[in-house]
Amino acid sequence: MRLTDHIDTAGTSVSQKVADGLVRMILDGTLKPGERVREAVIAADLGLSRNTVREAVRLLENTGLVRYIFNKGLVIWNPDDADVVDVYKARLQLELAAVASVDDATDFTSVHGAFDQFLEALKTHDVRSIVEADLAIHQAIVGLMGSERLNGYYAQLMNELRYFLLVLSIDHREYVDTAALEEEHRTIIDALMLRDPAHAREILAGIIEENRDAVREILKKRTTA
Repeated sequence: MRLTDHIDTAGTSVSQKVADGLVRMILDGTLKPGERVREAVIAADLGLSRNTVREAVRLLENTGLVRYIFNKGLVIWNPDDADVVDVYKARLQLELAAVASVDDATDFTSVHGAFDQFLEALKTHDVRSIVEADLAIHQAIVGLMGSERLNGYYAQLMNELRYFLLVLSIDHREYVDTAALEEEHRTIIDALMLRDPAHAREILAGIIEENRDAVREILKKRTTA
């Protein structure tokens, strides 16, 4: 396999292009879970400096698609079913706690702003932009609790959620026909606006659990393929 067949480094922002190319290779299965990411090999294959590739790898780390493993270095993340269940359990607890905190005085400005940005991202049909905007809505929901520490916990969780949302969007081609994604998030926003925590919790839990099960099924098929 030659990386030049998958990654075009012409033009500006070479590091970003390399990172984007590596993301595509991970998501389409060209780079396999557990496979090492070797900066020296990438630099040599693409004819780039180690500094350029190092920056690209730093950008790749921000996607949550790679992990540092002792004695192996940087490898493509290989989550098992327990990882999916645990990440979504943590997500569910944080977001439901946020919804439960809603009352008549709750200010939804940040949530509305994130939703507006999400609608703009949907127009791009760019999977990474959509996933980032999707995560920003849920980060804003957690932010309703007004706790910097909880915001920080959720931000850490997003590194793993990002991988699952990317996998789900790619597999279901959600970035192509975005109507279902828009409706899903509009339903969440509408439930919050009713300021009825019980109703909003039910709506949000149903959506999160449905997405969790879809991700589990996708990864199960990849493992047994």
